[in-house]
Amino acid sequence: MVSIIVPIYKVEAYLEKCIQSIQNQTYKEVEIILVDDGSPDGCGKICDAYAEEDARIKVIHKENGGLSDARNKGLDIAVGDYILFVDSDDYIHPQMVEILLTNLQYTDADMVVCGFKQVWEKDEVVFPEFTSNAVVEGIEGEAGKTVEVFRGQDVMNNLQYKNLLTVVAWNKLYKAELFQEIRYPKGRIHEDEFLTHHILHLCKKTAYIKEELYYYLQRSDSIMGEVKYIGVRDGWIAYEERLAFLREHGYEQMVLFTKLHMLHYICKFYCRLENRPEAEAFLNGWREKFAELYEQKAVQEILTKEQLQQYKYFVIRPQLYYNKKIRSEKREARVQKIKQTLKNCVRR
Repeated sequence: MVSIIVPIYKVEAYLEKCIQSIQNQTYKEVEIILVDDGSPDGCGKICDAYAEEDARIKVIHKENGGLSDARNKGLDIAVGDYILFVDSDDYIHPQMVEILLTNLQYTDADMVVCGFKQVWEKDEVVFPEFTSNAVVEGIEGEAGKTVEVFRGQDVMNNLQYKNLLTVVAWNKLYKAELFQEIRYPKGRIHEDEFLTHHILHLCKKTAYIKEELYYYLQRSDSIMGEVKYIGVRDGWIAYEERLAFLREHGYEQMVLFTKLHMLHYICKFYCRLENRPEAEAFLNGWREKFAELYEQKAVQEILTKEQLQQYKYFVIRPQLYYNKKIRSEKREARVQKIKQTLKNCVRR
């Protein structure tokens, strides 16, 4: 059996589409765990109505505790041999469970990962149809085949090589035993960043398929819609915890790549927080950490010449980095415009 856990909060407009996409799976041996995380709208009633019609649905009503707490409550009562998470404003391909389970069993992996498709609220999606063996054909890991299988250190290295696919919780089928002793950190934003490396550490083998089976809704009002200090702070804490974990367990390559990610993270968000009084002390610490990371020999050896120069500007003064970056981007835009003009002239 596959346990499908759906954490729910303020998604009344999207919830039914999500639930129906799970009910309509070609693989029927599922339990659907709907966790109403104290949602103040009509989500709780929608959950109860669906549970009355479908015996596979279990509903948990709880006080609001955040996404991590909701997922954990679902894990606490799940009885399936496999776990799948679906966010309540997203939806999934009718064959998602069938294809993921087939590939997990075919490869004997602990976790199988699929592609995902970004969709918008007004999109009318036509699901492609896959034959039962379309995904599992081919030799494991062979270039060009649809299934890639990773073992050993390469399981963890996909935090770098397949970062966006690997770090999120919801495009994966997991063996339930992976969650036997671990849970998502309650009260944290970027909860996936806190837990993913722990999951990967427990996996002897992971599998990746290219098919886009998960439909990720883009919403302007979601928690990812705007930059908030608390979110940036939690993301940074997750990086620090990951770095310590990777060092402790000897993942040397990922230690180095995580440092590169941390440099990029600081550059990405520093300018968005620098005028916020609550972030002043945090940003002071960031400047010190950036210089510390930048000056490490191993880090400098892997940076490109362009990155070395750009990051040097940040060490001197963050605003100098942003000024140089803006000028560089404007110069590149002018070059591309000239190239396009020349191409148009040639066509004439």
